[in-house]
Amino acid sequence: MRKTALILSIVMLFSVFLNADIHHNAGKYGYQFLDISTNPISLSLAGRGISSSSQLSSFLRQPASSTIEAHRSIGASHIIWLADTSCDNLYYSWSNRKSHFGLAFRSLNYGELEIRDDNGMLIGHYSPLDIDLLGNYAMRLAPSLYAGVNVGIAYEKLDTDSSLGLHSDLGVAWLPPIAGTQCDLTIRNLGISSEMDEESTLFAPSLEMDLSKKINYQNTDITFELSGMKAVDENWKAAISSEIALFQRLLALRVGYKINYDAENLTAGLGLNWKNLSVDYGWASFSDHLNNVHSFGISYHF
Repeated sequence: MRKTALILSIVMLFSVFLNADIHHNAGKYGYQFLDISTNPISLSLAGRGISSSSQLSSFLRQPASSTIEAHRSIGASHIIWLADTSCDNLYYSWSNRKSHFGLAFRSLNYGELEIRDDNGMLIGHYSPLDIDLLGNYAMRLAPSLYAGVNVGIAYEKLDTDSSLGLHSDLGVAWLPPIAGTQCDLTIRNLGISSEMDEESTLFAPSLEMDLSKKINYQNTDITFELSGMKAVDENWKAAISSEIALFQRLLALRVGYKINYDAENLTAGLGLNWKNLSVDYGWASFSDHLNNVHSFGISYHF
């Protein structure tokens, strides 16, 4: 009964997003840094990588996904983002296949910006900053069904204005009776926030779906993933990605492509695993005269 009710609730929410046009508040949403790829693995897999065995912090995108494989790990990553901005991420993830607990800290640093008066004279500097502290809990509801929730506190600071928000993500992962297949549904960025400059900063809820297939060919693990995303302030977007693990997962090669994005398309990366240590690199191409994005990360598995 609980399983049926959960599936029906997700289907109803899915139909609402599917038939929704771009919201009238489009362009007024904040906390956009929550949608930036969290590490080089996600970045190189078109911003997704939900079912990647290397992506132990996938709970940041899909709250239920990190429960499926038993592990305990910590990791850190740095992303050289657009226009001299940078992202830093720290995470802890623990799963025994029955339940999962995770913690993450994310920040987006804009550097030092100039303040000029109406005549163009320099009168000072300020440093905008976005940060988020998030906790995750997920559990196995049935042998092939998992559900999870993220709860986070986000903070945005501009010059003299700031906003504090409480946000949540809900996710369900299902393993259908086809070997190596995984289906994911996620609703992200549900939240409320305080006012910034006498106006509340809005979260932009989104529905995200992922379908993946893993195969083993001559001792090589290959994962294919197809994803679709719909935020209330944007049109439908999609992504395709693949990861190939070679030499007993010593080396991982990754590639992805984003569809219907304004300035993003090809992504790629690689990972090196030695005993309990993993080092990863991710790259994403941006068009329209924007710089390409690079990310580096390291993780330790207990």
